Amino acid sequence: MKQSLREKALASFSALSSGVLVCTDVAARGLDIPSVDLIVQYDPPQDPNVFIHRAGRTARYDQEGDAIVFLLPKEDTYVEFLKLRGVPLTERECLANTDDVIPQIRSAALEDRNVMEKGLRAFVSFVRAYKEHHCSYIFRWKDLEIGKLAMEYGLLQIPSMPEVKHHSLSLEGFISVDDVDITQIKYKDKAREKQRKKALKRKAEEEAQNPKPERKRPPEKPEKPKRKKTGKQRQSIQTKEDLDELAHEYRLLKKLKRGDIDEEEYEKLTGFGDSDGEASDGDGSNLDERKKGNKAQKKTKQRGKCKSGSKKFEGRSKLRSKRR
Repeated sequence: MKQSLREKALASFSALSSGVLVCTDVAARGLDIPSVDLIVQYDPPQDPNVFIHRAGRTARYDQEGDAIVFLLPKEDTYVEFLKLRGVPLTERECLANTDDVIPQIRSAALEDRNVMEKGLRAFVSFVRAYKEHHCSYIFRWKDLEIGKLAMEYGLLQIPSMPEVKHHSLSLEGFISVDDVDITQIKYKDKAREKQRKKALKRKAEEEAQNPKPERKRPPEKPEKPKRKKTGKQRQSIQTKEDLDELAHEYRLLKKLKRGDIDEEEYEKLTGFGDSDGEASDGDGSNLDERKKGNKAQKKTKQRGKCKSGSKKFEGRSKLRSKRR
């Protein structure tokens, strides 16, 4: 509110014998209203100093007064937080026989668009303020029971806000009014309703003249041609294949020593013998000689691979250490 309107509202409220003033933290400091019996804090303030200033509007000049703050059971740590800051609180039991005013608020929202929009704006404002609370370890906005909160504000439908759409918040307790078209709810104020209808008509004409273009799918990107491998990469792949082959042959040799496979099967698996397991020609002595020759060749091959492999890895490790 502007300063002049604020002063006018404050003066008219102070002159009343009884009444309720709905205000923000602007009214928490510097106001001296006589005989304020009760301060109700709907939302817990982020700063304990603000809490003290809010409660300080009552019980002034040796008078008595009460200050109440609403807390959910999950938010009871806030009591300990205020206690550490020198603000002790005591729990007060709510009356069980209070009237349920939610049906009255929702029926008022169905009759007047102004009431519906105010409830919607208040709901969105509260959720976002709760989300930005400094004591986020106490007031965890993802634990909010959005369904019950929306009923409290007299909403007819849950608004499509990002905090609700993109997070699985609890909608338990909400009863949606599905048999009512919300767009058809009118303002009780005839001038505002007339203005709303004009705006809807103008919007429909603009959409008819400039229809929204259909969204085109982005063209699929062509696959990038595979790059040729460098000499270093090819050498690395070859070294790995050689080491794998050497490890395979070493495993087969251990099986041969244990007696898991015979020499004929060993030669077949290593590729030194014929595929059918029989000698192509010659007698048994020639076969023994070939076996000995194969063994000697295999040992030479293994030694050669070990040396070459160790040299390659040794050279790389030195190169890496230099770079580091």
